[in-house]
Amino acid sequence: MFSFIKRIQELLSKLKKNKGLFFTTLTILSVSGIAVFMYIILTMTGTIKEKVYLSISDDYIKTLQNILDQRKEKYLEISKAISINKNIIKAVESNDKKSITIQSKELNKAYKKNGINSLKISFFPVRETKAIIRQTISSTLRSKSQVFGIEVQQSGVYITLIKPIMKNGKFIGLMEIKESIHSLRKNFEAQDNNYVFLLDKKQLVKLSLKTKSGRYKAVINDYLVYQSAYSSRFYSKITDTGEDQFLQALKTSHDSDDVFFRTYKKTTDINGVEIGLYVMGEQIEKNNGFVNIADNMIKSVTYVSLGLVISILLFMF
Repeated sequence: MFSFIKRIQELLSKLKKNKGLFFTTLTILSVSGIAVFMYIILTMTGTIKEKVYLSISDDYIKTLQNILDQRKEKYLEISKAISINKNIIKAVESNDKKSITIQSKELNKAYKKNGINSLKISFFPVRETKAIIRQTISSTLRSKSQVFGIEVQQSGVYITLIKPIMKNGKFIGLMEIKESIHSLRKNFEAQDNNYVFLLDKKQLVKLSLKTKSGRYKAVINDYLVYQSAYSSRFYSKITDTGEDQFLQALKTSHDSDDVFFRTYKKTTDINGVEIGLYVMGEQIEKNNGFVNIADNMIKSVTYVSLGLVISILLFMF
């Protein structure tokens, strides 16, 4: 140990005698130190940035889940009001198709007046044996259970609640309360964020010809967008990222470009089949946006650190 210290002292003594070598060595060591320091800073800021992005992505997914939970609660409240409507109960119990149609139209019209334009309510009596109904309804009529989730139907993709209708403890049919999956856009835009639902192209076979004809556009890989429901500015940037980056983004749940930060979440239908992808995000330069704030903070730390190193270097010389 003492011999090592002695050697260092001898080296410093030689360097002091040769000022040119001394300053050259000092410069090399200083530049090397700055390079190492900046590498550490950039690596740390990159790691911090990724953690911030993950946190923001988690927040978007939680927000989505909260919105869906709120929709469920809203549908359950509506179902309670319907379950005490004597006219509806009577029509469903007796399988009075004409009355059921009238009651459904009146309900849908009433909710539309209250600003819930995409809400649709339907009834399915247990005594109905002639009408052709979809698999989800027929299986729920047999199980007499409540179902909530996303479903691809002939007329579109819906957030759906299917609930039993009871009279005096007897099961008499089902009510279905649903809204378009695209209605979630308003919830996100109310917070100055972006949203788009991308449908897996394998699900197109479930849509009627009228519903899908000329209305869906390929975005990337196997995903399609219902064009009239969204602004192309947000989803077109997904196309621009390219397939490889998109596949990587699905693994990490997020990505960003020069304009948008995006969070991705795959979704399944009522039966557990993967049907599409939620994409949520915000503009990078959005005022008071978390991404913008995080980027500015990281840049500030980097610039301050660089300035500090340069100041120390100048002081040394």
